[in-house]
Formats: sequence, C-alpha cells, structure tokens
Amino acid sequence: MKDSLLWKFKKPQESRTHFLLGTMHVSSEEAYTPVTMAKHFMEQCQIYAGEMDLDDPELNQIGDVFINDDDKILEDFIGSKKYKKYKQVISKAFNINLDDIAHYRPLVISNMISESILTKSYDLALDHFLWQYAQAMGLNMKGLESAADQFKIMRVIPLDIQLKSLQSCTKDVSKFRKKVLRLSELYKEGQLTKLYKTSKKSMGSLRKLMIYDRNEYMTNNLINLTNEGATFCAVGAAHLAGGKGMIRHLKKAGFKVKPVLN
Repeated sequence: MKDSLLWKFKKPQESRTHFLLGTMHVSSEEAYTPVTMAKHFMEQCQIYAGEMDLDDPELNQIGDVFINDDDKILEDFIGSKKYKKYKQVISKAFNINLDDIAHYRPLVISNMISESILTKSYDLALDHFLWQYAQAMGLNMKGLESAADQFKIMRVIPLDIQLKSLQSCTKDVSKFRKKVLRLSELYKEGQLTKLYKTSKKSMGSLRKLMIYDRNEYMTNNLINLTNEGATFCAVGAAHLAGGKGMIRHLKKAGFKVKPVLN
C-alpha cells in the first residue's frame, strides 16, 4: 500500500469525491504537516466529519470522565512507595508535578506525559484547528462518534492495563521518549503503515476496543455521510491503515480509494 496521510475515495458510478485524512491529536509542528493540503481539499466538500462533534454539549462532562471514580488518586492504586518513585521520575524527566494530576485516570496521565514530549507549536491540537477551519468555511459539521461513545470507551478500559501503560512511561524514560518522537516523525514523513503498526503494537490488548471496533463503526457512519454530499473526514492516523483499517473497510464497501500524494 502506498503511504499518504490524505486519501480520496468515491463510488465508481458517482461523480463526487470524498477525502479521508489521518491526524494527530496534538499541536506540534509535525502534526500540522498536512494542513495546507487539507485546506485545499476541504474547499471541494460540503460536509466535514471529525472523530466526534467537538461542539457536542456532552463534552462539558469530559473532566468527570477523566477523573478516577470515588475520588481516588494514583497513590491509592499503586501504593505510596511506587507513587513516590513515579513522582520523582516524572518530575525530573517530563517537568510534570504528579500531585497536580494524580486524580486523573492512569491512561489520561500517560497521554499527558506523551504530549509533554512534543513541542507545542500551535494554540490548538490539529483536529481542533481543522474543525474550527471547516466551521468557518460553513461546512456541515458532523462527528463519526458521539462524546458518549468515547466516554464509554474510557470507562471500560481495565485499570491494570492503564497502570501498565503508565509504567511504560516511567520504566525506561529514554526509550519512551524516543518512541513518542518516532511516532511524530513517522507522521511528518507520511509513513502511515509504519505509524499504524507501531500504534497497534503499543495498544496491546486494547487494539480491538480502541482501533478495530471503532474503525468499523466510524467507517459505517462516514459512508452514510457520503450519501449526503462530498465529505472531508479527519480521524486519528492509526485508524486508516491495516487489514481492519478504515481504508480497507471503504474498499470492501465498493469505494475506489487512492492516496493523495504531494
């Protein structure tokens, strides 16, 4: 499969063309790599679809979903000795005070650490920037998932898996930092297949819940939108490639799918 962050797809019997962009949910320089190209093709569409509707009122509850149940903090799960060790490592390596975020779910803390490694070059994460740009253009704004869909996923991820993810951030800081930076570099280079394989590996037992099931669900919703008009869709890049990726699902549904190459 040729690699590209942006793909065009259409039904053979139809004239209108749709687009599928792989994004990063961060605000780094690397994440903004496809912005110029994305803007150009968004102008050819009537509908913009993100992973979810970023104007969904339910997103106001996202803070509650990120926080541990029953007012627990990380120390309650791992004990004071390990917590003290984590706090020292995270402070020294990532300049983050663990006490300030200990009330969040361990997976949320892991994501915060990952994001801290990447330079924040812009005010908005890429997906938020594209959403606002499409909105300003007057496109019909849609989400492939609801906020409730994503909240449900967050709530069902087992605690032991979340703690294992957090441990990987602190066990070998250099290795973890290199992995995050490597993913960012792969994205900048448009190496979608390698990015997918690396992300899939890091997901471990969560890949069905976090990637495969969502790919099928989001593709079905995307296909429904394409019946209403030319659609530009932007979702996390890890959802595009692979045997169970959105590109493969679109092909199975009868769409001709081709990379948009620079």
